[in-house]
Amino acid sequence: MSETLQLSPQHFVAEGTERRCFRHPDDENCCIKVLHPDSGCDRLWREARYYSRLQRRGVDFRHLTPYRGLIDTSMGKGAIFDLVIDDDAQISRSLHHYLTQNDQRFNAWIADEIENLKQNLYDQWIVFHDLNPTNILVKRLGFDEFRLVVIDGIGHNHFFPVASYSAGIARKKLVRVWNRGYRQWYAGFPLVAGDLKPYPAI
Repeated sequence: MSETLQLSPQHFVAEGTERRCFRHPDDENCCIKVLHPDSGCDRLWREARYYSRLQRRGVDFRHLTPYRGLIDTSMGKGAIFDLVIDDDAQISRSLHHYLTQNDQRFNAWIADEIENLKQNLYDQWIVFHDLNPTNILVKRLGFDEFRLVVIDGIGHNHFFPVASYSAGIARKKLVRVWNRGYRQWYAGFPLVAGDLKPYPAI
């Protein structure tokens, strides 16, 4: 019988609408996402299955966080992922954080990077349901060198996950989700939103 991992406030990293994220107390390179008590477990299982399927497909995870399995914690069932860390060993900050700095040079660069990110997801037919700036981290690789990493919003809510097996269906879904949502996701940053583009219809 596996032992329950003890989490404490000192391990806390961030909190979203449905989950809290903690640094793994036994592995500083990993984090554990734990559902809020009033959230159902369905999302956790769906996400775990989808990430496992991506790994079996051999997708390039440079813009995603590798999944390491489920674990029982003192705060409920959790999913283990790699922690996104900058080159100075600090936890990477969100795209939302950087956009609020209103740095003209960063804003000019980031629109192209978001376009590259969404093209990468399309090429690998990785389905997403939310690419808002709080779900994306900016990982610093070195001086003036960064990479966008999606930490949440990947996968879908279908009970019958056809999009997990069909590239055509997956691409139609992610095109529809992006084209419907990106203006709203980036509405607070009009200088960036104005440079973002819809996927071409397929």
